[in-house]
Amino acid sequence: MTWTRRVTLLVVCALFASCDFNDVPEWLQREVRPPQQSGELVVLTLRGPAIQMAPQSKDPPLGFEQDLAAMFAKELGYRVKFRVVSSYPRLLSALEKNRAHLAAAHLSPSPDLSAKFKFGPSYQSIQYQLIYRTAAKRPRNMNDATGLNTAVIAETPAHDMLRDLTGTYPGLGIDVLPHESDAEALIARVESGKADFALVDTAAFSDLKRIHPDLSSAFNVGRDARIAWAFAPSADEELRKKADQFFEKIRANGALNRLIDRYYGHVNRIQPVDSEAFLEKVTSVLPKLRPYFQEAQELTGLDWRLVAAIGYQESHWDSLATSPTGVRGLMMLTDETADRMKIKNRLDARDSIIGGAKYFALLRETVPVRIAEPDRTWLALAAYNQGYGHLEDARILTQRMKLNADSWLDVRKAYLQMRDPNIFETLNHGYCRGDEAVALVDAIRNYHDILLKLEKPLEQEAVQASSN
Repeated sequence: MTWTRRVTLLVVCALFASCDFNDVPEWLQREVRPPQQSGELVVLTLRGPAIQMAPQSKDPPLGFEQDLAAMFAKELGYRVKFRVVSSYPRLLSALEKNRAHLAAAHLSPSPDLSAKFKFGPSYQSIQYQLIYRTAAKRPRNMNDATGLNTAVIAETPAHDMLRDLTGTYPGLGIDVLPHESDAEALIARVESGKADFALVDTAAFSDLKRIHPDLSSAFNVGRDARIAWAFAPSADEELRKKADQFFEKIRANGALNRLIDRYYGHVNRIQPVDSEAFLEKVTSVLPKLRPYFQEAQELTGLDWRLVAAIGYQESHWDSLATSPTGVRGLMMLTDETADRMKIKNRLDARDSIIGGAKYFALLRETVPVRIAEPDRTWLALAAYNQGYGHLEDARILTQRMKLNADSWLDVRKAYLQMRDPNIFETLNHGYCRGDEAVALVDAIRNYHDILLKLEKPLEQEAVQASSN
């Protein structure tokens, strides 16, 4: 059993910050034992993992914070147990009562929190932004927000920040959402017109703006916040020292940068106009094609939403698409690839989708097995665009650059050099439009992310269908 399969997830739906622990889950009624005694690292996280299924992966990623904590537990040789709470105050209350060893929940060591908890090294920086409807007049500063309502979640750093700002801007209206709300609720509040603005951190908005392209950030509010783990009062100094060593190690070997790229590296590489066009096609075109994409999953095991994302990037789901180079159909197959996949009609939507999925699955199986997800899929996507031979060249070039040829973050740097005659003339397969491969992988990652948020997995649809 692989280490992420040993992750235990406990979701708590009714935990109150001021509770007396008489009628609460059993784990909240006692302090955790030291990890060296229990063999497990107990981690508090907020609302739960943002699970994004990696295609063909036995170990789906859990979310940035959760993956980072799971890496730390693995480094120490412990199991990891996530205890999920639904609000910021509840998380802090549970941590203060030593119901976990640490909290990995986008926390910043403010003076108030630093008085209660010790923090590990900072591993990410975020900035709060004022979000507004693009169709409305863009506010230039907080003066333009006075007399209007700004949405925040109750008793969070954003709420504290906005309350402080009312001293300077007394007309500033605060629209307070319940503790259990999330960034999606803030965005929906603005989009519906129930609030004029929202205060949202950059990481959350970068993710959400892809499915809300009619919203924009007006300006930054407050200073950058440094994000770190908070340790329970009972956590021993040795655990914090091991956290210091862990972060020093993953910074040095590139693992932290790879994890950041996995979750955030592509989200700012899509324009609002592209999101709008995609969302429109999700409504108008995807329903007719969904059965074919789902059939492709049944035949290949690939997540149907990934296959759909590839198809959209290739042709915008146009079954009659044709390029000047002779690739045709919804999945833009060459005549040779169609013959190889035993596809009779490249212009038939179903045939093209099945053929494209089979071809991508073949490319992915050709990528060395040792390469873990999601890099294996992203490397295969680059091969789908420029050919497997050019992928081999890119990985050789990556090694020449003394980088990691098994990491897409490093291989993409090599691809960007493969139009240079001084480079491609030294490679086996010659000239390559490597920048196009990089752009395609970024686009497909974004379209796949959007579909993961909007479309149900095939397994869930099957369960619902059987219960109806």
